[in-house]
Amino acid sequence: MTVVAGRAVVSREHLLDMTDATRQPEAFRPGRMHYRGSSYAGYGFQTWLLPGTQRRFALQGIHGQAIMVDPGLKLVLVHLAVGKDASGDASGHHLGAERDALFRGLVARYGAW
Repeated sequence: MTVVAGRAVVSREHLLDMTDATRQPEAFRPGRMHYRGSSYAGYGFQTWLLPGTQRRFALQGIHGQAIMVDPGLKLVLVHLAVGKDASGDASGHHLGAERDALFRGLVARYGAW
């Protein structure tokens, strides 16, 4: 639960509804949802849900910024790189591919499939 000045701003249940793949309709779970040719991630309330038996999720900005959260590992990874537009950075590379490779590597290393 998010608390500011002793008052709940976002309930624990809402945060779990956003970030727990088991609370999503089957079609929105990792491995089931197809997005841009991949079924790696799932989706829940503006939050990308990462695969595995543990709750992991990511918030992703249009220009490559992202936050990955793994509550079990107590890990919050913040990716501040920003592309000049939504399709890539100034060198022409797609930041999303690099960011996704990093997230996938962390899930593969620390997560159970």
